[in-house]
Amino acid sequence: MSAIDTQAIYPGRSEAVRKQLRVRLSTLFLLIIIAIGLESCYLALYPWLAGRTPLDPLRQSWEALLPMRSIVYSRLDWFSYLSTFNWPAPFYGHLYPLLLLLGLALFFLWLAVRTGNRAGRLIVVRAGIYLRPIFWTILILSMLMGVTMVLAPIHLDEMARSMLQSGLYGRTVATYHLNPYLSHATVLAHDPIQVLINRLPPSEGVTVGTVGPVWMDISILIAFFAHANSGAIVLSWRVLALLAHLFNIILIWSLLSVQKPLYRISGTLLYAWNPLVLLFGVAFVHPEILLVSVMLLAFLSFQRDATLLGWVFALLAALISLYTMILLPLLFIFALRQGWVQGCGWFLLWIIGMLAITALMLVLAYIPYWQGWGITGILLSMRGVFWQDGTINSLNAAVMGMPVHLPGNWLNYVQPRNWSLAALAIMSLYLFITLWIVDSFEIVLQCSGWLFFLWILLQPTYWPWYMLLPFIIAISASNRREVLAATLLMIGALISYYFWQWSHVWEGQGLAIIGIPCLLWGWALFFRSTWQMLRGGSNNQRSPQEDSRPQKLKRPPWFSRSWTSRPNRQLR
Repeated sequence: MSAIDTQAIYPGRSEAVRKQLRVRLSTLFLLIIIAIGLESCYLALYPWLAGRTPLDPLRQSWEALLPMRSIVYSRLDWFSYLSTFNWPAPFYGHLYPLLLLLGLALFFLWLAVRTGNRAGRLIVVRAGIYLRPIFWTILILSMLMGVTMVLAPIHLDEMARSMLQSGLYGRTVATYHLNPYLSHATVLAHDPIQVLINRLPPSEGVTVGTVGPVWMDISILIAFFAHANSGAIVLSWRVLALLAHLFNIILIWSLLSVQKPLYRISGTLLYAWNPLVLLFGVAFVHPEILLVSVMLLAFLSFQRDATLLGWVFALLAALISLYTMILLPLLFIFALRQGWVQGCGWFLLWIIGMLAITALMLVLAYIPYWQGWGITGILLSMRGVFWQDGTINSLNAAVMGMPVHLPGNWLNYVQPRNWSLAALAIMSLYLFITLWIVDSFEIVLQCSGWLFFLWILLQPTYWPWYMLLPFIIAISASNRREVLAATLLMIGALISYYFWQWSHVWEGQGLAIIGIPCLLWGWALFFRSTWQMLRGGSNNQRSPQEDSRPQKLKRPPWFSRSWTSRPNRQLR
């Protein structure tokens, strides 16, 4: 990153300091006002989080922990005021105020990001000191919003399945001393948590094969604390998710302080106050919130040249959620290139050390669940993740649910298994190409984000919380095109949550939550490129004095460069 000429921004240092103090004060004031607006939006979401069934068993168990909460929820239920209006028949039942609330929350988030972006560009002299109050303000206000989601009501629906299912995994080990990878719902039919899960319709949600052994270990700790109380299970998961959320804010700030210092405020705000993160990371806890923490630790270690430690965290992420394994080849090749710089002997020790660490972590993670499961069970779990049988909320589901049916031979090609194989082929091709170009940490971040985007777009099964990890990686990379794609898909994920509040879930929502954001992203790039070309053509008509200035050297194509011509090798 090029040095920042502070003298060009501010004529004198004393004036720069006074200017920065004014900017910091105005930024703090604006962030507090915006946080109040966001907090109001999140409190207004309580009626949807509580559901419309007063005798919901999960809601009753949740309210029994603190009886005063039921009174607070009834005070915040503003549906009765809306029922006094006569809504048009086509709008009633679909265009709930939920969509307006989510849009308003996104608007406040945009204001916060713009405010942080302005402060990051103006506070450049001793930024580490002058930005410290802004960081603590963001952290404290994020804690307030997180506590709002921890105390939010909950009812039995598809979004709460992950917390209940994970709590059942822990009870399977802690109470019944069974292997959760082998047990079935019929074995635990009498368990109170299993009874709640059985009331939900069958779905392609969290299954036992999609979570890794590390998440199982955490579920056991939750089960020891909560026992069979579903409300206590929800509270335990939410408190753990809130701690992970606050930890992620610190990690993103640290990562962006080195990677993109000018965008550390806006990037941190884009994560910390995001309704997608607070809804599906804290209110409805999923493994992705802890997965984000571990992946941020891995990227932070790679950024600080602690390559072996970064590899350990990457393996830990794969042991939390198995689909993260698609990133391991990319990080492995990058780690080998880091070791190659130190010489042939160190390179050999590097490989042996990484393989030994990998084998040790796999043995320690899987040995408690090995009996009766073994290699066959691990392979079947991986097959269930990468070769899926069901389809929901995705482009594959939209294609199969089209009113105009495809011909018989074409319909066979879009079956979930064949669709999964095509998706794996595309991701493998992209991964093969990226393995040749990952020679810097910036490229690793960008390629990791696009790889997870491909995973989300192409898989037969899609859920809104799948967007958490690629969204955070896009924020960390701070690439405009990647951030734009992540933002549009994030909006699509929130719209998917809106669709799931309907009485009948729309099967073709994949076109709206995935297809339209991708189309808008492509058109945005097209118009931006066209505008840049038009401006470039007008800027080409320069005076002779401007044309005589030395032009910036262009970087040669990658394939024309030798192995030792890369900047990393010259610096080392």
